[in-house]
Amino acid sequence: MAVSADHAALTKKGAAWLKKNGFGVVTTELTSLGLRERPDVLGFRSSCSAMIEVKVSRADFLADQRKPERHVGGIGVYRFYLCPEGLIRPEELPTRWGLLYATGRSITAVVKAGGNHWPALVQKHPEAEAVMGEWRDFQHESDSELERQALYSIARRLASGGVV
Repeated sequence: MAVSADHAALTKKGAAWLKKNGFGVVTTELTSLGLRERPDVLGFRSSCSAMIEVKVSRADFLADQRKPERHVGGIGVYRFYLCPEGLIRPEELPTRWGLLYATGRSITAVVKAGGNHWPALVQKHPEAEAVMGEWRDFQHESDSELERQALYSIARRLASGGVV
């Protein structure tokens, strides 16, 4: 499916935002056999994954709400919508989703946990709960099998000299 120039530009900004936030492996518009979901931006850190869905129209945002993976399963421990400023209001977000606004050449996190901690979904130490804070409110139980498929697809393309 072809995307508009506005969508492509926001997707590129979303990828840069994830990289700036410590996600060392970032890809855009990933398609892979077995993946129903096609995230606009997908990033991985050693501790977690994050997914960004880019929306440039209200109609696209409203249609996106009907996808089953927006409510259960899917890819990304952390999930965000990225849109032009004001297109999506914070109160319209699905549970546990973040919101990023593109304003000029920058991205502003409108709804996101504070800081740059990005903890894993499952903490191994009981005292880790103290540092989780508001991050727990933004976490999703992502489908680890689908995420492994995505990582394998990325790795295979890199190994063959391709672009991700």
